[in-house]
Amino acid sequence: QSSNIMMGIARVLSGTLCTGDDYYMFGPRYNGISDDVPKQKIRCYLLMGSSFVRVNSVPAGHICAIYNLENLQLKTVTLSNKKECMPLRGFDFGLQPLVKVNVEPVHASDTENLERGLLKLSLADSSVEVTATAKGERILACLGEIHLERSILDLETVYCDGNIKIRTSDPITSFRETTAWFT
Repeated sequence: QSSNIMMGIARVLSGTLCTGDDYYMFGPRYNGISDDVPKQKIRCYLLMGSSFVRVNSVPAGHICAIYNLENLQLKTVTLSNKKECMPLRGFDFGLQPLVKVNVEPVHASDTENLERGLLKLSLADSSVEVTATAKGERILACLGEIHLERSILDLETVYCDGNIKIRTSDPITSFRETTAWFT
């Protein structure tokens, strides 16, 4: 069992978020029609430097960490105690990954573990993109070389529980900027 847990960072926009209460979880593409909206209990934490302090409630205007969102597999979630809610859209920071590598496990039996780890990594880091090709390749795209190195290290040690070895291809860099003057 891993000692790492995933938490979401949230800003309470209205009302009060309470530990132990049930909340509807709306993804960014929810259209207001579907009846199968997940509902679950959460735990709230205040961020105090590098530590998290569990609290009973967080009022509007504050930023907090929320535990028990792992099963949603979404980067952006709107919580509401009422089912009649339209979710907020995800944020676009304008950053696009520039460096891509193909990742695969050294041992084929670790493929499922790698896929779970890639999903966790992409949920934890909003600037990471993970895609699968028609050939079955898993492509990891990051903002730069250092970000890529850190993401691979985190993938092996944190998100795949430290029991996997990963083989990567040579990096492929997308060139999208220029120093040419406008004419």
